[in-house]
Amino acid sequence: MLLEIMEGVPQFTLSRSAIETGIGVVELLSEKTSVFASRGEAKKMISAGGVSINKIKISDPAEKAEVNDLLQNKYLLVQKGKKNYYLLLFL
Repeated sequence: MLLEIMEGVPQFTLSRSAIETGIGVVELLSEKTSVFASRGEAKKMISAGGVSINKIKISDPAEKAEVNDLLQNKYLLVQKGKKNYYLLLFL
């Protein structure tokens, strides 16, 4: 059902092992996906309060995403700014 709701939203498929030990949100959003073009852009936007994961604001660039954060045990919903959404699928 989540995939139906998020139809048309950019999606990225990643290996589940990438999140099992925890991954920094800056690395996840700038290197593992192309949500941000660079680490600097990701850090700046996070520090400014413009990034949410699963509707929870991320305020610390050093924060990590972990398996516990996954929706339905395989998705992360990333919001960049007010209107840009991305769905990360971990298989």
